[in-house]
Amino acid sequence: MATKTNTEHEKNDQALFERIAHEYCRKDLLAASRAARKCRLEQTMRVIQPQPHWRYLEVGCGAGFSAEYLAGHYGEFCGVDYSDNLISFAQRQHNRPNVQFVASNIKDYQPELRFDVVFAIGLLHHLDDVGEGLGHMFDLLKPNGWLIANEPQPANPAISWARQIRKRVDANYSADQTELTGTELRQAFEEAGLHSIQVVPQGLLSTPFAEVALSPQWLLSPISNMACMADKVLERVSGKALSPLTWNVIVAGQKPQQGAS
Repeated sequence: MATKTNTEHEKNDQALFERIAHEYCRKDLLAASRAARKCRLEQTMRVIQPQPHWRYLEVGCGAGFSAEYLAGHYGEFCGVDYSDNLISFAQRQHNRPNVQFVASNIKDYQPELRFDVVFAIGLLHHLDDVGEGLGHMFDLLKPNGWLIANEPQPANPAISWARQIRKRVDANYSADQTELTGTELRQAFEEAGLHSIQVVPQGLLSTPFAEVALSPQWLLSPISNMACMADKVLERVSGKALSPLTWNVIVAGQKPQQGAS
């Protein structure tokens, strides 16, 4: 669970997710949101070439559905989150022999073994010190391991405006967060000691379905599925040309072989 090392910012964010845990879990239980959230994760992992025996760590794992969405593509999966309520849900929902969930601040998490992949979906913009957070994740990687993040980005002014409005009207949406540009994220990854860094735009049409549980599901589910299919094609064909338009950006970097432990 969270410890005294938490800053005031982290305490406020943790309290928010403890309060909204039940509503937050609903996103992955509703068909329209579920499809878009799985699509976002699959597109994020597409930037590397994962091996089925690799050990995965998700930082800020929430309700733990990444373990389900990636099932069959990893050897072991561990999810860490400082919301006790979300971790309790994850442990009940995804009880598998090669899956583990831990309630901890990433700053305090000290596993015995290191990971081939450490990833975070929509986490870094919640941190009060991105560099410090990346440093802790870097330390948890094996040599040649990959650190991957999917983050909201401000390149499209209309999308940034929509997020600002949501901060003001949605009590379940954290107002204490900042959008990071692809350039800023690349720099942060470089400063953390990573190399072979890739910055890839993600989420032109499907992201709103991933973020908000909308109704009616019978209507929105097929629309969400079509948006996911369109995004997969557009992201593969258009590449970085989509950067000024997408909701999110994926950043991936590899830990060096030399000097790593």
